[in-house]
Amino acid sequence: MSAHAQSPAKRTILQQTDVASSPAQETLFGTVEIAPGSGNGFHTHNGSEIGYVVQGHIRLEVKGQPDRELGPGESFLVPRGAVHRSVLLGNEPVKLVNSWTVDKGVPLMTPAPQ
Repeated sequence: MSAHAQSPAKRTILQQTDVASSPAQETLFGTVEIAPGSGNGFHTHNGSEIGYVVQGHIRLEVKGQPDRELGPGESFLVPRGAVHRSVLLGNEPVKLVNSWTVDKGVPLMTPAPQ
């Protein structure tokens, strides 16, 4: 499957809470599941992302930073606006528990220009 034809990673929001009024922000708490052959291209968030690897292995690619290979029990932070993606390593599905503190009323994820 080419990078442009991949299925998106499945996200499940577990909780959503307003955290600031000016600018309006909210925190979303949920899961990310990446099946073999799926995933997202480079993208950004209008806020920060914190993730924790529950299952599987990923390579976190953040533009301007060294790539990081992460497995179960490891966590990461992607700062506001950072262009990034997670690449599945191996054939085992990946499960993450993530929180995003982002601007309210805008899409959670914005594809980065190619």
